[in-house]
Amino acid sequence: MLTKRTFFLTGLGLLMGYLAAAQTPAAPASGGSNLLFGFVLGLLALVALAVVLTGAMVSSQLRHRRQYSAETPTDTTAAERGVPAC
Repeated sequence: MLTKRTFFLTGLGLLMGYLAAAQTPAAPASGGSNLLFGFVLGLLALVALAVVLTGAMVSSQLRHRRQYSAETPTDTTAAERGVPAC
């Protein structure tokens, strides 16, 4: 879990650094459509990152729940275990 968390935080930091670097003016803007396209693209990247993180967390929780339910013994009666009832 520590490795996953480190990976996600590093990825998020790199994404935020990229977004901050993209805001610095490298060349004069030619129009508002480029700004709008960049904004939409950045928003889609954040949504995609949220979807990936949510999917990873849900699958991790489901895997943990399946391991927990496999470790707990089921309550069976004596007749089900093959021991004759008196």
